[in-house]
Amino acid sequence: MKVAHYPNLDLPTGSRPVVTLGNFDGLHLGHQRAIELVNERAQALGSPGIAITFEPHPVSVVRPHMAPGRIFNPKQKQELISSLGLNWLLVVGFTQLFSRMEPAVFVKEVLVDALGVSELVLGENFRFGYDRAGNLEFLRSQGEVYGFVVHQIEPSLFQGEMVSSSRIRRTLQAGKVKDAASMMDREYFVDGKVVRGDGRGEQIGFPTANLQIDGDNLIDDGVYVSEARVANHLFPAMTHVGHRPTFAVYERAIETHIFDFSDEVYGSRIRIYFHQRIRDTISFDSREELHYQLEKDRATARAYFGELE
Repeated sequence: MKVAHYPNLDLPTGSRPVVTLGNFDGLHLGHQRAIELVNERAQALGSPGIAITFEPHPVSVVRPHMAPGRIFNPKQKQELISSLGLNWLLVVGFTQLFSRMEPAVFVKEVLVDALGVSELVLGENFRFGYDRAGNLEFLRSQGEVYGFVVHQIEPSLFQGEMVSSSRIRRTLQAGKVKDAASMMDREYFVDGKVVRGDGRGEQIGFPTANLQIDGDNLIDDGVYVSEARVANHLFPAMTHVGHRPTFAVYERAIETHIFDFSDEVYGSRIRIYFHQRIRDTISFDSREELHYQLEKDRATARAYFGELE
């Protein structure tokens, strides 16, 4: 997949691409269906398939106080979109000036003049342009003027309700990582650099990799069954997210105990996949009580991976 930044997109003259637009945060089932249809239509027409996304998130520009946490950062999002086999990702820099662009101007300048779009693939709730005034009905009317077709995809459902990025954020903030995975068709993960901690985990027999993550920490406090990807190898693990009240440490952190692993990883970059919540964060009266609980947590996590095997 080629990545371009608007307006620098070097498409072959007359290529008439098939296009979808969105923030694609989480790249959930609805996003995946849109990109699958773009690929299908692009292949049928012999045209490029393009996803247009906006950076930073538009809400962070027009209503900064309401900006949502990001499920995946821009680099992760690019990786996930690329995995779906799309030809191009076009990143549009979202600014205050861009936010005031009228829908008709966006269609003419971006979709028609810059891209020469032949078909659009969008969900029914798609809105764009100043005050989010543009919608599918408007795009269909513009398609009649400029000669492009608009395909509407039906919403993807999970447990009878529509899948959306905001719903996934709420689900992660409730610690329901399995539900989030069902809506994204993948486990939620975080990337980051392993930094030195205070060594308390090692002192009680549970050494941890303390992660300084790239992006937002959306997941609820607690202990999770997880996997750590270290140097392209996956290792079963359990991960604690949040405060450490037993030691009176109230800064949120992510620390992972990797099973049967003793390599030096300080300074390395690793990825943590979250599979299942084990329990809430608890304050213990002694290190011995904490050690006993961690043994139980590890047994729970090992049993989870045993069931998968």
